Amino acid sequence: MRVHFVVNLFFLKRLKIARVFLVLAFLAATYTPSFIHAQPSPSVGAPVLTPMIEEAKKSAFATQQVCLRYVQMNVFEFEECINDRLKVKGLSSAERLGVTYMGFVGALSGQRMGSQGSHMMTWEFARKTQKIQKKLGLKDSDLCSIIPGDCQHRIARAQLILKQGAPTPLTEAELSNGHRH
Repeated sequence: MRVHFVVNLFFLKRLKIARVFLVLAFLAATYTPSFIHAQPSPSVGAPVLTPMIEEAKKSAFATQQVCLRYVQMNVFEFEECINDRLKVKGLSSAERLGVTYMGFVGALSGQRMGSQGSHMMTWEFARKTQKIQKKLGLKDSDLCSIIPGDCQHRIARAQLILKQGAPTPLTEAELSNGHRH
């Protein structure tokens, strides 16, 4: 009887552990952290998406689909991809804003990964984004709905980058270190 009782206790413990794992797995599968969405809740006074912001958002998304994969491989190819998209004739200012803002966000990602050349690229895209943003009369907070993520952090980084001015360009020796093809 004692062995049977021990076996039953062991079985019950395994059953409880299995239940706990099932609950944890369910929570992990259904819970999405708020930073993934990064969209303000409509009930908390979310900004209204104007047609101009919606157009910039669509342009940023299209640019992301084409160019973002290059950030991890070669930031210079990413920069080239963004600049190629900016050369397309007939882009509206809002579409250009979406492209340059995606360039800025991608370059920030390259900076976090330590990619050579990303500091200059981040500054260039921040400057281009700010120029178009001013032309359109948009505030920094208006950019938040264009690309999901930690917008407040991006705003702070952009302000700091623009305040510091252009970084020192890389030398040819630094560029030829296998990173620029």
